[in-house]
Formats: sequence, structure tokens, C-alpha cells
Amino acid sequence: MPRFDYDSDDRDLIGFLHDVADAAADTLDEIENWDLSGERDGQYGADVVVDDVIVALLESAGFDVLSEESGFTGDVVPVTGSGLLAVVDPLDGSTNASRGLPWFATSICIVDRDGPRAALVAEQSGSETRYAAVRGGGANCDGMPLRVVPTTSLGDAVIGVNGAPPHDPGWWQTRSLGAAALDISLVAKGALDGYVDFHDHGVWDYLAAVLICREAGCVVEDAGGRDLVVLDPNARRSPVVANSRPLLDALISARRRSLR
Repeated sequence: MPRFDYDSDDRDLIGFLHDVADAAADTLDEIENWDLSGERDGQYGADVVVDDVIVALLESAGFDVLSEESGFTGDVVPVTGSGLLAVVDPLDGSTNASRGLPWFATSICIVDRDGPRAALVAEQSGSETRYAAVRGGGANCDGMPLRVVPTTSLGDAVIGVNGAPPHDPGWWQTRSLGAAALDISLVAKGALDGYVDFHDHGVWDYLAAVLICREAGCVVEDAGGRDLVVLDPNARRSPVVANSRPLLDALISARRRSLR
């Protein structure tokens, strides 16, 4: 098992994240019971099973881990020195998975002392589509570089959402798909023009996708102007993503109007 630290090569980091996602996929293939775990509201037994596999692999490779399912392991928050922290959602969109809806993923973001460094969002329902990014090195989908084409007109935009948008949000069409990491990554791909979180999420839900989007040329902010890189399992944020600054400003304004 390789060991990673701040001086590790980015290509090796991304390669290892693909290996972890493969292990998660193999585990998911064996799961037949989709009952709730009974340990935490909304948590499925499958979430725990996949988490056990992912956390063990990451810890064996030298990472500390912040996971939606098992919390924080290690002692490097804030991340300092040569340490690396993996922020993990083992099964983003687990309700979709439990109901046979083919839209769920494993999401991992590696954070070093300088911030988010490497990210992978691996679709796990069958298409095996994978979004990846390295800080300063661009983003890709299945190895093909991603670079967004700006949309400036709100009325022409197709927007992904978490939660219910206002009755007339002002954009062209809405998509609510139920797996934040994948939904946000679609903005980097150009399949969506933007994304608005009308409620909130934990950092594991969005951080990998945020790095992917930024490396693809998207603009990303929290709706309340807070830092999105918050390594606190109890903190919640409301990311808003767009393929241009004018569109982001329009989406934040639309969100603000809907909550009055």
C-alpha cells in the first residue's frame, strides 16, 4: 500500500482515488440490503458498509479522514505540515441508490495545508463516469478536459437545485437529481449551466465537485458569503455554482428572493 503526504505526486494521488472508488464500486455490487442503519437519521446500512471500506483504504495510505458516515479521524484540522485530509462522501445519493435510481456516486476531496488539492467524483450506478481535478491542473471527465462555455442570460439557463426553487425562478428549466456531488459536477461538464442549494449540505457533499468546477472555469460561492472549505462535521453551507459571474450573481439573487 502506498503512503501519501504533501510531497506526493498529484498523478499518484488521483490514481489512488480511482483505486478507492473501484473498491467502493465492488462493495456496492455486493449490497442487497438497503434498509436504514438505525444509527443516524437518513443513513442506510449500505452507507456504513461502503464507508468502512473507503476509510480503511485511506487511513492505510496515510490520510486522515473526514467522512459523512463516520466523522473525523486523525488530528490534523486545520491541515498543517505534510498531512493530507480526505473529505469523503462514500455514497452520495444513497436514497437514489436505495430506490434503484441510477444517480449516485463516491466523492473524495484531498485537502492539504494550501486547501483542496485533488478531487474525484465517481458515478457508481453503472455508467462509471468519473470527474476529477487537481488544483492548478484543470478538470476532466473520463480523461477528457473540461472547460465551461459561459452563459450570461438567466432566461437561457438550465439549473440544478437541491430543494424547491421559487415558483418562477427566472431561468429556463430546473433539474433536481438528488446527488449533490454529481449534480454540481454537471456544471463543470456543461450539462447544467448552474446549481443552487436551497437548503444546505455538509462539506463532504460538495467539496470535491467545487474543486472540479473551479478548475473547469466555473464560479462558486456560498449563498451566504461564507468559506466553503469548512472542515467541521457539524457545519453546513449552501453552494451556488455557475459557468459565469453574471449568472452566479443572478442565481444568488433568485435564491435570496425565494427565501424572503
